[in-house]
Amino acid sequence: MTRTEIVAARPDRVARAPSDVLRAAIAAVALLATLLVGWLVGEEISSFAADLLRGLDTLPSWLTTTLVLAGQVLGLVVLGGGLVVILLGRRWFLLLSVVVAGAGGVLLLALVRPLLDDASSEVTDVDRSWTLLDLDAIPSVAVLAAVAAAVTAAAPWVARRWRRAGWTLVVVEALVHFLGAPIGFDAPIAVLCGWVAGAATVVALGAPSRRPTGEAIAAGLAAVGVPLARLEQASVDARGSTPYFGTTADGASLFVKALGEDERSADLMFRLYRRVQPRDLGDEKPFSTLRRAVEHEALVALAARDLGVRTPRLVAFATAAPNGFVLAYEAIAGRSLDRLAVEEVTDEVLAQVWSEVALLRAHRIAHRDLRLANVFLADDGEAWIIDFGFSELAASDVLLATDLAELLASSTTQVGVERAVTCGLAAVGPEALGTALDRLHPPMLSGATRTALKESPATLDALRAHLAPG
Repeated sequence: MTRTEIVAARPDRVARAPSDVLRAAIAAVALLATLLVGWLVGEEISSFAADLLRGLDTLPSWLTTTLVLAGQVLGLVVLGGGLVVILLGRRWFLLLSVVVAGAGGVLLLALVRPLLDDASSEVTDVDRSWTLLDLDAIPSVAVLAAVAAAVTAAAPWVARRWRRAGWTLVVVEALVHFLGAPIGFDAPIAVLCGWVAGAATVVALGAPSRRPTGEAIAAGLAAVGVPLARLEQASVDARGSTPYFGTTADGASLFVKALGEDERSADLMFRLYRRVQPRDLGDEKPFSTLRRAVEHEALVALAARDLGVRTPRLVAFATAAPNGFVLAYEAIAGRSLDRLAVEEVTDEVLAQVWSEVALLRAHRIAHRDLRLANVFLADDGEAWIIDFGFSELAASDVLLATDLAELLASSTTQVGVERAVTCGLAAVGPEALGTALDRLHPPMLSGATRTALKESPATLDALRAHLAPG
């Protein structure tokens, strides 16, 4: 078996990830929505639920008693056992996170609970004499909030079986509270307060890094028949992934990009930001999973190359722990256009780039990220298009026009308006290039292009004026 030399920065033990921010945002939205419903129609909903569930008082006493005891036993196992594991393992940071989250959950509940006054009557009669170690049979809402917060804060640090046990405890305790307390919004509000506090604690204090390590990437590629002799983290502009340069056992050079949960969450947040933009950006719905998104990139790259577009050959698709995926492409000996001197970006180079984009356009493939970093000039003088991570097949007219606008704007920052437009006209013609006019606005361009345009604020206006009819 080939032993891989890994040259990469070790992931931080504690990191702040986009996925954690996304979870905290979702928790906060859920809490605010529930509070709003409770404030507007909470009393009516509680009364209706109490009448609807009135028949639950016929449940046999042994059933409710068993549920109460199950919650108490599970609480002792999860909370007591978890505390023992933390202390024996000297995991003080985890203990701090859990304590801070629990206190935060109780405090948040104390702040929001006075906003609601919706309790109705009880629907069952739980025998409160059944207790274990003098524990109250019916958990209070403060306990619910603290437990939910502690489970949320501990989740990134513990194994899946502990996470499942923790959330099972939350559900059981919430159900016991529902059966033994007056019907109202207290239980869901307590759980949501705990979720928000726990998620906020993870964002504030950090959690274990979930990016695939170099070792995991090498192991994943070896498992699909591409063993590496060397893997080195790359210092290149790669949006939405972690890039590497690899060398196979037989000496071939690869460009490797790894994607994990963090990149998936960052992409979802970016799509949400674009969704609220006042202009139509032409975005499609996000894929259901990271795997589907990475498979789509591989599909578009294969399709583009098969149609004759000059883009690197896909060598491998692999998994990488934890929950990550890897794409490996043949590496190109050369430099991206954003790293070239102005005099190196000749009319011949621009003509080659526009020729590749025209071919993509002819087959309705939208690249959707035609910034200079994704156009390579190989050492032999050939221009290549790379990175189909945001691309679409059978693309709409809006996306195809946005591609033209992005290439025009990005190339203008290097060669000026006149040369950029002239090369575009020669490749796609005035009618097609004119469709880019409405897309030449900062929200529709990549961040890298917007940053480059800031150095010459009048450039975008001059480009629009050059394309305007008449």
